[in-house]
Amino acid sequence: MSDESGSGETGERCCISHLFLRAASNNPNKIAVIHASGGAQLSGHLKQHEKLPFPPVYRGDRCFTYSDVSASVDSLSARISSILFPAQGNNTYNELLNHAQMTKSSAPRAEQWPEFENLYVPKIVGLFMPPSVEYIVAVLSVLRSGEAFMPLDPSWPKERILSLIGSSGADLIIGCASSSGRSCSYLLDKSHWLVESCSCPVLCFSMEENRQECIWATTLVCPCKIREERLFSYLMYTSGSTGKPKGVRGTEKGLLNRFLWMQELYPMQGEELLLFKTSISFIDHLQEFLAAILTTCTLVIPPFNELKENLFSVVNFLQAYFCSIID
Repeated sequence: MSDESGSGETGERCCISHLFLRAASNNPNKIAVIHASGGAQLSGHLKQHEKLPFPPVYRGDRCFTYSDVSASVDSLSARISSILFPAQGNNTYNELLNHAQMTKSSAPRAEQWPEFENLYVPKIVGLFMPPSVEYIVAVLSVLRSGEAFMPLDPSWPKERILSLIGSSGADLIIGCASSSGRSCSYLLDKSHWLVESCSCPVLCFSMEENRQECIWATTLVCPCKIREERLFSYLMYTSGSTGKPKGVRGTEKGLLNRFLWMQELYPMQGEELLLFKTSISFIDHLQEFLAAILTTCTLVIPPFNELKENLFSVVNFLQAYFCSIID
C-alpha cells in the first residue's frame, strides 16, 4: 500500500487499512495465506515427531505472502474506485464482464436522519466468492476505497443472491476468476448466470493475473484521513427464515473494536496458524481472518466445498497445519 501510516489520537489503530499496512510492511515475505489442499489427506499418515517446515506446506498447496496480498489490495482498490468514480481515475469499463449501468443505490440516505447528516453513504460492493485469498483482498480493498462490502456466498440459491443484489442497490459485484484447484461453479466469465442476470457492473479478480501484471497503483487517501465518516462499512443479510431477509449494516469501527478486544483476550504473537473455517454468511468469519491478517499470523483456507460436504474434515486440516483454535 502506498499510503502512509496512520496518525492522530488513535495512531496506527485508526482503521483496518493502516493496521494491515503496518503488518504487511513489516513482514512482506512472510506467508499470509495458504490455500490448503494436500495436507488434510496426509494428516492421518503424519508421524507424531515428524519434522515439518513452518508453516507446513504440502504438495498442491498455494501460498501468498503479505507482499502479494498488499500489492493486490493496492491494485484492486484502485480498480474499484475507478469503476465507481470513473471521472477520478482510469476507466476500467473494458474490464467488466457486463455492460450494465450502475444503478442508484437504494440504501437509506444519511440525510433521512439529522444525526447522520454529516456521514458519507458508501457505494455497496457485492463480493461473490467463497473463503479465499481473493475474498480477503476484496474486503480489504473495499474498506481501503472507502466503500461498503456485501458478502454473497456462491452456495446460496440464485434467487437469494439476485434478490439481495436488487434490494441492496449494489453498485458493483466482484467475483473470482481463479479456481485455486477447487469447484468451478462460482467462477465468473461472460456466460455465468450472475453476469447475465445482474443489474449492475461485474468485475473479475484473480491473484494469478495480479501477480503476472500488477499495473494498478493506488493514490487513494485512507478513509480515516477523510473528515466525512462512513455511515457503514459492510452490509450483511439475515437468513430470512422468519420472513424476508433483512439487511444489517456494520461499521469499520465495530470491526476494529472487536479485533482489539479479541487481541486483548487472546493475544496473537504472529507465530500462530489460524483456520478460515466459517461461512461468509456469518459475521464471525470477518474476525476469523482479520485476527490472522492484522497480526501477521498465517491463515489456512481449506476448500470451502469440502468443508460443506464433510464438517468433520476440519479436524484433518487442524492436525495437518497445526492450527490454533480461537472461538
